[in-house]
Amino acid sequence: MLRFSSERLSPGMVVGRPITDANGRVLLTARQVLNERYIKRIQELKIPMVYVDDQMGVQEPPAVVNPVTISKATKTLKQSYQQCAKTGKTNLTSIQSQIDNIIDDLATNSNILIGMTDLKSYDDYTYQHSVNVCVLAIMLGIDNGYNRSQLQTLGTGALLHDIGKISIPLEILNKTSALTDEEYTIIKKHPWEGFKMIKNSTEIRSLSAYVALQHHERIDGQGYPRGLNEGNIHEYGLIAAVADMFDALVSDRPYRHGYNNQEAIHIVEEIKGTHLAPQFVDILSKHINLYPPGTVVTLTTGDIAIVTHENLKDHKTPQVKLLFNSNQQVYHIDYPIDLAAASTISISNVHTPADAEQIICLYLSLQKNLQPNDSSH
Repeated sequence: MLRFSSERLSPGMVVGRPITDANGRVLLTARQVLNERYIKRIQELKIPMVYVDDQMGVQEPPAVVNPVTISKATKTLKQSYQQCAKTGKTNLTSIQSQIDNIIDDLATNSNILIGMTDLKSYDDYTYQHSVNVCVLAIMLGIDNGYNRSQLQTLGTGALLHDIGKISIPLEILNKTSALTDEEYTIIKKHPWEGFKMIKNSTEIRSLSAYVALQHHERIDGQGYPRGLNEGNIHEYGLIAAVADMFDALVSDRPYRHGYNNQEAIHIVEEIKGTHLAPQFVDILSKHINLYPPGTVVTLTTGDIAIVTHENLKDHKTPQVKLLFNSNQQVYHIDYPIDLAAASTISISNVHTPADAEQIICLYLSLQKNLQPNDSSH
């Protein structure tokens, strides 16, 4: 299963995952064959990405957190934000059960390897981003030996880390061009606003509020809102900063594709020790799959391939399927390679999501137009 930009959809493609609108209503079910009318409607609704059953043998790995858990948490968080925006009051007890569900899912998964390729809509970015930050933060907390009470406190703060943004005008939050100094000053207020909202909720532990307050602090003291250095940032704040940064990098935004996992980890590693706490970056790196299924790579042979199966024992040596040879000629027959068994072949480059999509579309179009008497490479 692969995801395609709505602009690249073509008639005959088969929907891989149900397509839903911003309210969670199913527009098209899985296995539905796309036609021109469906594609036009998807584009009119500004649905950015669609999962497609690619028939390329890409195996979707089991989710470390049940998609139903993610969906419920996102919906509950959205309702909490909307209620807070309307009434000015934070009745946030409804999210506690969602935190427990996420903890339970992660705690029962002994080999957590996260691909972070879930589809995100632009309109619901704040909510879905917050749920992902919560998942990542709890994962880091589990690896750091936290007990359930600590995970609940950390998870609640991570889920609500951006709630202060409800006080920020939407035209600033959704701006695609560079922010002015005045707009950036307004944005920088959201940790304080979130801190006050959570602090005023008697149902939530006060330490959760500090996650919202400190998730943009930097260990070198150059963050905001208070410019704290590492010794004055709570450990939960350090964890939330790592989770927030990584998910923001891999998320699709209206003005750019998300970075692939390798690019995102590289960026995070570059600011380890200045922006982010090294010990939690190291834990994150251990649990992120650099080459999740669907990733397009160049091999040391010069071939371009797509990752079809992950390798849980060594995520640097997945199984791949060759698409183009070093002369940019398409492979007309299936040519799988298990990199764990091919000691002389390795991955030399990972293509950006935009380039990968273009490569896959070209491959599929060439395969579709292949005549029976064409020779194979």
